[in-house]
This record gives sequence, structure tokens and C-alpha cells, in this order.
Amino acid sequence: MGPSALKTDNGTRGKEMTIEDIHKVVNSFGEAAARAQKAGFDGVQIHGAHGYLVSQFLSPFFNHRVDAYGGSLENRARLLLEIVREIRQAVGGGYPFLVKINTDDFLPGGFNTDEMLQVAKWLEVAGIDAIELSGGTILGLVTGKPNTSFSRIERNGPYYEDTAKRCRDRISVPLILDGGTRSLDVSQRLIEQGTADYVAMARPFIREPDLVQRWQSGDTAESGCLSDNACLFEGIKGHGVHCVHIMNESLLQLA
Repeated sequence: MGPSALKTDNGTRGKEMTIEDIHKVVNSFGEAAARAQKAGFDGVQIHGAHGYLVSQFLSPFFNHRVDAYGGSLENRARLLLEIVREIRQAVGGGYPFLVKINTDDFLPGGFNTDEMLQVAKWLEVAGIDAIELSGGTILGLVTGKPNTSFSRIERNGPYYEDTAKRCRDRISVPLILDGGTRSLDVSQRLIEQGTADYVAMARPFIREPDLVQRWQSGDTAESGCLSDNACLFEGIKGHGVHCVHIMNESLLQLA
């Protein structure tokens, strides 16, 4: 299911969600957040990026609905904002609650930066505690265009620095910047210049889970992550997400 059925070269895939389906999803987000809070997690985050369900509702590339959940940006953001209200009601006002959204889908006619800036403002008004910026969708990986995906293979990050500056001017809640940062120097620069309040990384930690501890110890060399997505594709194969290069180095040492 999704906001709309998808027409592909191989025919129509999936089906358009009914209003009842949407309400069930909204309720499920609230119930999941309440379980996370009860289990002792420090906070929760809605994944509204990367072409997954919430992201698809935001994006006119995926969302072709003609009801209250499609068409205008206000309508396309309706699911996300209903989920925000549901979760806040479930966890209360003092529990940290974040949203991750795309700066841009990098798809023809997709969710773009100007729309993101408006949605970010709506999220702030709705009571979000922080917003994390990312970009791209899984479709980029599927179609062999990784640099339009959420997992680019280029190393000229941070990928969304300029967009983060625009967003920082629009909102006052903490801003987290994801994408292409792999060094302590760049992380500190982003924060000291006010581009972001926090920096998020993923693949560098897959390669080196104790990266922050190494930096704290005085060894501030940047992560050795190659950003080639070998770790991701190992997960897709069912082998578990891990840094292939570190494993190969370990096997050579054992040999």
C-alpha cells in the first residue's frame, strides 16, 4: 500500500490506501511511540524521508491522490502532521520527539527544498523538538543512480549544507544535518558556523562504531569510510550490515 498505486514498466504495483488505512497508520505511530517511551528509550523520531511511506505522501512523485491527503502541499503533509499530533498526545509534552525529512527527493516532480522549508515550519509549530535533514530516496539505488539516493557514493559532503543554512533561517528548533560528514573538523565547523545544531552520521559508524571515542582520545583523523555502499548491499543480501573492507582487513590479518 501507499499514497497511490505506482504505474511502472511492469504494470501497476501496490494499491492506494483508503482513509481507514491512513487512520490505522496514524494510530499505529502513536501506539509505537508509547511503547518506545514505556520501554525506556530517550525519545522517538518519525522517518519522513528517503521515499518510505511518510515521505511518499509528501512527494507528488508518489502521491497522486485527489482527496484531503493529496494535491496541495498542505494536503500532502496532512499524514505527517496527524502522526505528529498522535505521537505527542501519546507521549506527552516533555518527551523528545524528532522528525527526519528530505531536503529534496531528487526525482522529477518530487518533494523539493522549497516545500521542505514550509513543512519544517509547520513541524515546528506542531511542537517537534528537532528536525533532521537528509535527502534522496531508495529509488535511486533501485535504478542504479546512487547519488540521487539517501546513500550517495560521492565524498564531497556535507551534501545538504546549503539547504541546512536556508532551513536554519526559517526555524528555531534544533536542526540536525545528515549526509556526507565524516570528519571532526567538518562537524565542528557546521556547528560553530550555526549551520546545524547537531551532525548525524551512519556509514562512518558502520565502519568504526567507536569513532567518537577515538576522536575524544585525541586521534581526530577522519573516518575511513569509502561511502561505496558495500555495507548496505551486504545487508540487502541478508549477510548483515557491516563494513566489508574492515572485515577483509581482519581476514587478511588472521591469514
